[in-house]
Amino acid sequence: MIAAPIFAAAALATAGSQVVAKVPTGGQPCGLAEAAGSVWVTDAANGRLLRVDPSSNKVVASSALDATPCELHFAIGSLWVVTQSGKVDRVDPSSGSVVARVLVGRVSYDLTYGAGSIWVTNREGRTVQRISPATNRVTRTLRFPGGGKPAGIAFSRGGLWIGDDLGTAVYRLDAKRLRWQRVPTRQLASSWVAASPGAVWVSNTASNTVTRIDTSRRRATTTVKVCASPVNLEVVGNDVWVPCDRGNALARISLRTRKRVETVAMPAPAVVAGGLGDVWASAFESGQVWRVRAG
Repeated sequence: MIAAPIFAAAALATAGSQVVAKVPTGGQPCGLAEAAGSVWVTDAANGRLLRVDPSSNKVVASSALDATPCELHFAIGSLWVVTQSGKVDRVDPSSGSVVARVLVGRVSYDLTYGAGSIWVTNREGRTVQRISPATNRVTRTLRFPGGGKPAGIAFSRGGLWIGDDLGTAVYRLDAKRLRWQRVPTRQLASSWVAASPGAVWVSNTASNTVTRIDTSRRRATTTVKVCASPVNLEVVGNDVWVPCDRGNALARISLRTRKRVETVAMPAPAVVAGGLGDVWASAFESGQVWRVRAG
């Protein structure tokens, strides 16, 4: 049972963040990550990886990826790019070039690094796969439980926390024993996951809420009302930043108070990430990346 109530919009206190840049990218900017002093952006429409110079807030380089790239993360010296063409692309951030292509499942959604491996979710394949960074090959394929569709994934306290696009729970996968545990959120479409110390945060896309789960007790503790269709949230600094693609807004939740403290209007944000002390968010439909400085 969820221990704390849903916080309504009336609890909102504006924190005064500032949009310091709107970087034109064209195409469909999707995933974001910081590496090698730059911010990297995937273009899903054109199969490109874009390098943004944070000193000028301009795209300064572009390189080819496999088709329909989106989520990307920096881990163990490389950028790892999820594509929806059956491959994970491993990129050298010094050159922006693909150095390995790992064959994975159907319509991959997200990945993370933990326990020495890369882990990827395959939404339509309904599997989670473990990739060895040493060999750039899949070493284990696991069927996602409960008949759901795996979406976001994050690593915390020895386990992978994986969202379910169709369910009212997330699943914890023990990284060593490879055993599953269902953790209810009691919210609809508990799809995307981000980790903070002692907790994971879940975007409930169909309920317009975010749920905090205590990773030691493995139970939901707080659910926060945000905006319409929250998606690929991320922990940046002392806050959880939540893009709401149908709500045309970024919601900001304080890690300390566990309440929504700000909403920043933005056209259809898709993904958010931290970089060089700021928050970066992709506007998928309008071909821009916004740089936001927290107030």
